[in-house]
Amino acid sequence: MTSSPSSTARRRVPYSGLWLEGFRVTPVAGGALLTGGMGSHPDGRGTRSRASTSAALWDTAREEWLEVPALPEPRQDHAAVPLPDGRVLLIGGRDDQTTELASTRFWEPAARRCSPGPALLAARSRPTAVVLRDGAVLVLGSDHDDDLERGTRAELLRPGAAAWEPAGQTVRLFHVGPVCVSGEHVVIAGGRDNGMGFAVIDGQHLAPPLDRNTELWEPQGRTWSTSAHPLTESRDEPTGVTLSDGRILVVGGWRGGESLASAEVFDPGTRQWSATGSLEVARSGFALIALPDGRAAVLGGIRANPYEETSAVELWNPATGGWTPGIPLSRARAGHTVVPLGNGAFLVVGTSRVTHDGSLETTSEVWRP
Repeated sequence: MTSSPSSTARRRVPYSGLWLEGFRVTPVAGGALLTGGMGSHPDGRGTRSRASTSAALWDTAREEWLEVPALPEPRQDHAAVPLPDGRVLLIGGRDDQTTELASTRFWEPAARRCSPGPALLAARSRPTAVVLRDGAVLVLGSDHDDDLERGTRAELLRPGAAAWEPAGQTVRLFHVGPVCVSGEHVVIAGGRDNGMGFAVIDGQHLAPPLDRNTELWEPQGRTWSTSAHPLTESRDEPTGVTLSDGRILVVGGWRGGESLASAEVFDPGTRQWSATGSLEVARSGFALIALPDGRAAVLGGIRANPYEETSAVELWNPATGGWTPGIPLSRARAGHTVVPLGNGAFLVVGTSRVTHDGSLETTSEVWRP
């Protein structure tokens, strides 16, 4: 760990309203791009929410936000991925009238504005998108399973292509676990099994059972298969990240109403999971990032005892498998986004409570390990 302090300069993100949710932050050359979201606005004694056309560019050299031309239409709960050519692809999401969008947009760095992209084969809200080694984009998942299968049908956009194409169907019908790229494969780490949907009956919460199985996407046949080696334990909503050596680290999650501190690592060579060290403090709503030197970091989240947001950071050492304290965030956060800035620093963006009156505000800070 270096002696460089984490930036304590907290800056309000440029947006209209009280706070912003459902936005996306994507690394770009020279900084990061924030797009869309749902802004909360004062409405008499309460608040009202509406989808936003917000767009802002974080300038790393100046350490400040720059306002750029707004999105052509409101968009929240979309996916946004950086492309090898420097553009950003915005995918799906929803707005105030439509629960699922099929539209996509390319953010052009030279013009700092969006241009139309090819429509998805299926409209998707809160899709999961990953960029493959050849620059293609793979998308799966959806909030609304009206046909009970659409969320499991993946699609692919190849570099320079004018249309999306089918990319196979996953085994799972409902929520998948972390989706990470390792080499030429895409890995789904657990999730929920097929079965009944989510419901509350007579006060009892019902959900499909947790599934430890690992699914792998093979690019040659564009097919999904279940690995013979599942996760070491069941996890609901864990977080995963691809490490600098191609392995995948999965941390935390829930089971039996309790947040998990345990973690495990996927080896793409053997396609097996193995347990690694546990967090010092179990938490949920944290951010997990891979560091260039092979380590990983868990930042912020909500700790269980006492139940509160935390600014604490823990660093994972691949040599020992253990976790040690890192430089904390400048304020306690949960449900935030962290993206690399390319200079050894990371931009942290999220909504947290303002100390003096407890109100919410969406701010950013720069964190250095």
